[in-house]
Amino acid sequence: MSVVQLKKPLVLFPMTSDQFCALPPSDTVKLELLDGEVVVMTRPTPWHQYFLLQLAIVLGSWVKQRSLGRLFPDTLVKLNGDWTPAPDLVFVARRHLKRVKEKRIEGPVDLAVEILSSDPEVDRETKFKAYARHGVKWYWIVDLKQRVLEEYELTHKTYGEPRLVAFDEPFQPKLFPGLSIDLASLEW
Repeated sequence: MSVVQLKKPLVLFPMTSDQFCALPPSDTVKLELLDGEVVVMTRPTPWHQYFLLQLAIVLGSWVKQRSLGRLFPDTLVKLNGDWTPAPDLVFVARRHLKRVKEKRIEGPVDLAVEILSSDPEVDRETKFKAYARHGVKWYWIVDLKQRVLEEYELTHKTYGEPRLVAFDEPFQPKLFPGLSIDLASLEW
């Protein structure tokens, strides 16, 4: 039996966020609801997952020590009836923890992190616009190939110009004053 490798996300069928969130979880594929369509996403690579884990450890320690809120990897975020993406990592500030429900987060998160994969257009365009439209205050895009992190802040319902941080310089997130992250140390 041959395994099919997706080069781009595959759109399956239309559905509402409530219907989508009622689906049983899958261990074999990553599903997201983007603009009312169920989309099968490519599975992340080991390098993607390693970087994500290392970033989550650094951020998680910072957030926990200061009681700032909670971090969640690969968690459904219901933004409205047509949008339920699953960012690679999200941060929910303590004041918004009531948005965290049993099966998903309902409403915008304070930070969404996406690590670019086989189809960067989804993260750079589709999710970029949706996160801004639905009030996700901070959006980080990590490009492991180019070794750069793009930090976006929501102002007036749109993301301004990104702050680009190369992996060979310290990243000091505006969302977490005082934190400095050595991005190169998070790589495989």
